[in-house]
Amino acid sequence: MVEKKKYKTFEGVFTPSLLTILGVIMYMRLGWVVGNAGLIGAIIIIIIAHVIAVTTGLSVSSVASDKKIGAGGIYYVLSRSMGIPIGGSIGIALYVGTAFSIALYLIGFAESFNVFLALVFQLMILD
Repeated sequence: MVEKKKYKTFEGVFTPSLLTILGVIMYMRLGWVVGNAGLIGAIIIIIIAHVIAVTTGLSVSSVASDKKIGAGGIYYVLSRSMGIPIGGSIGIALYVGTAFSIALYLIGFAESFNVFLALVFQLMILD
């Protein structure tokens, strides 16, 4: 029997959480990334990020394909699939990643909204 490769905490939780945390900031600062890494470097960074995100999505799909998903979403599935101790450690990483991502999404929204409000106020002054 061939043993299937399973995604561990780093590949399945840490990396996607980090991508979620840095996602908004990276795309809002894409000009800065291109300026520092160059066009080819920025494209490589984005491709690597997408490969990691797709791989993580596939790993979650394989874990959740035969399970009923209850309240708690991915934490519920992982804790039932891998046991309570591993599910608890993964849950902590998911919690921290989600908390940071919410903060960064709010920063990204606020910056985008400030640009929008500045445009609206300029149009109001011109009228």
